[in-house]
Amino acid sequence: MQWLELTSEDFEQAVRRADGLCLLPFGAVERHGPHLPIGADQITADAVARAAAEEEPAVVFPSYCLGKIFTARHYAGTLALTRRLLLPLLEATVEEIARNGFDRILIVNGHGGNRSLLHFFLRSLLEEPRDYVVYASDYYEMEEGPRRMWHEMRASDYGGHADEMETSMMLHVRPDLVDMDLVPEVEDGLSRGRTADLPGLSTSISWYADHPTHYAGDAREATPEKGAFMFRACVEKVVRQMRAIKADEMSPALQQEFYRRSDHSGAP
Repeated sequence: MQWLELTSEDFEQAVRRADGLCLLPFGAVERHGPHLPIGADQITADAVARAAAEEEPAVVFPSYCLGKIFTARHYAGTLALTRRLLLPLLEATVEEIARNGFDRILIVNGHGGNRSLLHFFLRSLLEEPRDYVVYASDYYEMEEGPRRMWHEMRASDYGGHADEMETSMMLHVRPDLVDMDLVPEVEDGLSRGRTADLPGLSTSISWYADHPTHYAGDAREATPEKGAFMFRACVEKVVRQMRAIKADEMSPALQQEFYRRSDHSGAP
């Protein structure tokens, strides 16, 4: 069920059909090498969320592309909102989702750069009492079975961004937006290693130092068939997570327990 396609009169019934679960597809807008669209992360996140909701009832929130992507600001088309807005906007969004009747919200994350943002965001929700629980899934982090199968079918032995896996996914989801003739030379996908003398250390410029063209890997052997395998693995993972969330009684109970124990005002 797509949030934008429901009538206001049908909305409460949709919430019930979804058992109070809303999916929030979360991506970013950034360069993905010269051969993929800047919306690749968002396009795949939307597609995975929609497909999962067809198998396990949920309402899918409109595409949310305002992710953390400061490292691509040097490329045209990037949407890199200030850090002062990222958290408040995301918090206001889940608050509005909850206000409309959902008590469980699953952020379906399609952008690796969002992981650190989401880790902090989830914990920040403990700051004040809420009557809903937010979950987050990095669906592209493969589980053991699909990961073994992918290692057997992939041609490249490294990746990370606009690589064989991500390009294959786009060839499956939106082949019309992929131009394999523009896949860069192998050298362009290798790490530049320009801060290799800082072992075990990170800086704000670390990603740019290694991958200034926002391409990491070797996409030459990407195929729609590999993408179909990856897409199916991602959808199945999210569906299992959705079912676990619907059955989850522990997280809501522990969250309320935490709120009670955190209130030191002496209020009953």
